[in-house]
Amino acid sequence: MKYREIVDGIFLDRPNRFIAHVDVNGTVETVHVKNTGRCRELLLPGAAVRLEVSDNPKRKTKYDLVAVHKQELGWVNIDSQAPNKVVGEWLLKQEFDLVRPEFAYGKFSS
Repeated sequence: MKYREIVDGIFLDRPNRFIAHVDVNGTVETVHVKNTGRCRELLLPGAAVRLEVSDNPKRKTKYDLVAVHKQELGWVNIDSQAPNKVVGEWLLKQEFDLVRPEFAYGKFSS
């Protein structure tokens, strides 16, 4: 899995689960956080972060926060959608007859 376009920034704060403020080349940007978990041990003021540039001009934010640098660990991907994409790509190369992402099962399926 590869991100289309990445820029570096410095994490400032996270006012709620969905957005963060990041310094990108001296400009404070409001960015979408692709992980609604707490991430308090990772998202510390001053932490280096990586942002994916959105290709949707109609979005309220032009960046998605996808990774943060932790001194003891290196770069940590916090994009909660990434694991399913990576496994899906791997499964497609394993010559299975059918690979489907998560879907409704039982009485809830259509």
